Amino acid sequence: MFIKNKILPFIFALILTDCISFILSFLIAFCFRFYILHPTNIYSFEEYLILAVCLIPIWIIFVNLFVGYKLFYISLFDLFIKIIKATTFFIIFILALIFIIKNDTSRLLIVFMTINLMFFTLIFRYFFKRIIAYVIYKLDIRNNLLVIGKKVRRYKEIFNNYYINKVFYYPYQLETKNIENLKYLSIKKDIKEIIIINYSIKDEEFLSLCDWAQTNNIDIKILPNEVQMTQDKIVLDDTLGIPVILLISNPVREFDYFLKRILDIILAIVLLIILSPIFLIIAICIKIESKGPIFYKHLRVGFNEKEFYLYKFRSMINNADKQLTDLTENSLQQNEAFLKLEEDDRITRIGKFLRKYSIDELPQLFNVLKGEMSIVGPRPIVRWEVEQIKRIYHNYSYKKMFKVLPGITGLWQVSGRSLLNDEKRLELEIFYVDNWSLNLDIKILLKTILVVLFHKGAY
Repeated sequence: MFIKNKILPFIFALILTDCISFILSFLIAFCFRFYILHPTNIYSFEEYLILAVCLIPIWIIFVNLFVGYKLFYISLFDLFIKIIKATTFFIIFILALIFIIKNDTSRLLIVFMTINLMFFTLIFRYFFKRIIAYVIYKLDIRNNLLVIGKKVRRYKEIFNNYYINKVFYYPYQLETKNIENLKYLSIKKDIKEIIIINYSIKDEEFLSLCDWAQTNNIDIKILPNEVQMTQDKIVLDDTLGIPVILLISNPVREFDYFLKRILDIILAIVLLIILSPIFLIIAICIKIESKGPIFYKHLRVGFNEKEFYLYKFRSMINNADKQLTDLTENSLQQNEAFLKLEEDDRITRIGKFLRKYSIDELPQLFNVLKGEMSIVGPRPIVRWEVEQIKRIYHNYSYKKMFKVLPGITGLWQVSGRSLLNDEKRLELEIFYVDNWSLNLDIKILLKTILVVLFHKGAY
């Protein structure tokens, strides 16, 4: 949101807070490295201190890029994720700089400083926010914001999260007859921002209102319900020579996709190396209990509705697919989009354990390396389930599921999995595609650990 001039002192205070957290992180890292871990007099404190001070502007730039200095509401978890990103890219930049200039700066010092930066930046910013929120409230210098439109109360929780705003509500649609009343109310309450949820006035009247607002130093923002209902990402595009609204149904585009793919490959390789002994143990257990292959291949629908073979550890008796026809027919008769089998006699004893902790899904890391899947994404489904979705739900929103690579884990898996009904599952899968971000992927990965440990909704 736009920061008024009266908030600028707090912005500078926040920058100063980040500078202090940086220096403190450096001092603690230096003391731990050279006075506790490995005492030595070889390294000059003055030289390191000068280097740290020179790096402060660069640190502030990275914080501004990845965290920001706008005083808007942000959860502690989201702040933590943003700080991790800022710190990671900053340290990569520093290490690259050290390599280029061939400096003998202590690498351990860099590691310790990274950990300190994450911790102190998070703590300092959290308490800064609490203190500034109290100061702004006591000094009564919040932005007066007016929300106008039908059913404005449903947006109350959203706008009240911005602790620098004092929100007023005008629960009527903006029409010709109440424009003057809106102007009067805005002047009386010293409104600085007007958010219009819906309106039904002529273009000339709206432009006139905008001119009036500009004259009175009031910002006007529009929340277009009809566009919002598409749940697409909205950006302004001027490739036609005039500004137009571009709806992006798939936010994982170009550089974002490249970055997500690189992270997928790195994480898949690391996990395969770490988990290789476990793979061997599982393979031996599967072979001892029942005849048949170690891995199970199943045809699934993936990106752009192209089919691929999904890999899993075999958790059922050999040739279990031959018994699947009757179960599928039963699901079709009950008008279910997805097949759910809480009790399945085809599952082996080792298979029950593998499924309980979702270990049977690990071979899909090979699918990730092949470019058929991602670590996080919508769950890949079979062809008959696609046809069921088409028949039952009669809309094209489900097609968004196939605009990204399917995932080993996803929003549906960490939200209850088989405990959720078909409609809720579809909503979650589509929500993930519409609202994709690296932050969301990280949240899902962290929640996946908890879901696997407590095996909620797994069978």
